[in-house]
Amino acid sequence: MANQKRKIDVFSLGSNDFRSDQKSDMTAGALTNALAQANRLDLSYLVENARGELAQGQLGLLTSPMLISLILILVPGGFLGFQLYQQGFIKQITSGGIPLIEVLSNIPQGLLIFGGVLMLLSLFGLYNLVQTVLDLVGGAVVSLEGPGWRKITTSRDDDGSTTTTTYYVVAEQRFRVKKNAIGVIENGRNYRVYFTPRKKILVNMEALD
Repeated sequence: MANQKRKIDVFSLGSNDFRSDQKSDMTAGALTNALAQANRLDLSYLVENARGELAQGQLGLLTSPMLISLILILVPGGFLGFQLYQQGFIKQITSGGIPLIEVLSNIPQGLLIFGGVLMLLSLFGLYNLVQTVLDLVGGAVVSLEGPGWRKITTSRDDDGSTTTTTYYVVAEQRFRVKKNAIGVIENGRNYRVYFTPRKKILVNMEALD
């Protein structure tokens, strides 16, 4: 039986690598600079972001989500296509001599189930790719203001292995960040975040107090 993951959401809890409860004396400007450095954000684009625009220099922030989406489309889709081709089903479909329903009925049940899972992965990748491209073409940025917190989510397998994902939560909107950036945000302080409207990709951030 496959291992099942159990998710544990943790606010301001975790190892010392992720957090510190001590209040710092950092000014809003110093904290903004620290956040930008940790998350590789460019504060010189704040003017454009405040106008609701995605700057040309920020387009690279959308590259990684696009690549991940393409992988989700191509790898499962390519593997499924190879399996169908290897077993002769692609030839049967393209020849047109056999009705599609009959071809599908001849596919082994195991391959149908596996193929369905792969198709869902590809469709999920396609959905994310479309959302990212729309953000890219639209060139818009939205903003939110409110108290910010760090959040750590751990998925634990039955075999004891864990996967940790780290987020900033500002005004109840969650943004995934790298582990080395999670300790920079100070809980309870007010922030303004700028992000793409569909994929919610964080493109800039500033501390307000």
